[in-house]
Amino acid sequence: MVGKLLLPFPLLSDPRGDLIKRYGLWDEEEGVAVPSIVVVGRSGEIRYLYSGSDFADRPDDEEVFAALEGLDGSIERITGGPELRVTAEEARKTLRPDKRTITLEQLFPYYRGAFFATVALKTRFGGWGRSGRDAFQEVDNYQTMVRRYRKALEETVKIKREEV
Repeated sequence: MVGKLLLPFPLLSDPRGDLIKRYGLWDEEEGVAVPSIVVVGRSGEIRYLYSGSDFADRPDDEEVFAALEGLDGSIERITGGPELRVTAEEARKTLRPDKRTITLEQLFPYYRGAFFATVALKTRFGGWGRSGRDAFQEVDNYQTMVRRYRKALEETVKIKREEV
């Protein structure tokens, strides 16, 4: 990703969530990382931390760039292998190649994510006046559809299990 985007800094991949848990950014109840932006110095200290309330809650670019400005200027763009290694088995569990079909059970996190996205959007529309109410209603309709799909998925999985 660093090479593809020509980023002037390395990225850290944490598929097991070890570091994110150490930094206190793990939502134990949901089993996911809290939406965050973390700038970590070479020695491992947190130089900047923004913990959002939902997936769309992000700081301004200027704020993040200011945090990056204060880092050691000798950071070089890395296009080689990662410093932290992930086994092939771990990669298969955390990433889904485009051509691999997914199971019905694997759709549950997708619908859960889609539902939480609607919850986050609805909270943002409260102060938008009439346009916010209209947007709220559209998202509410989408949320209803996601609930129906999830219920149908649960029923389908139940039927499939009974067949076995």
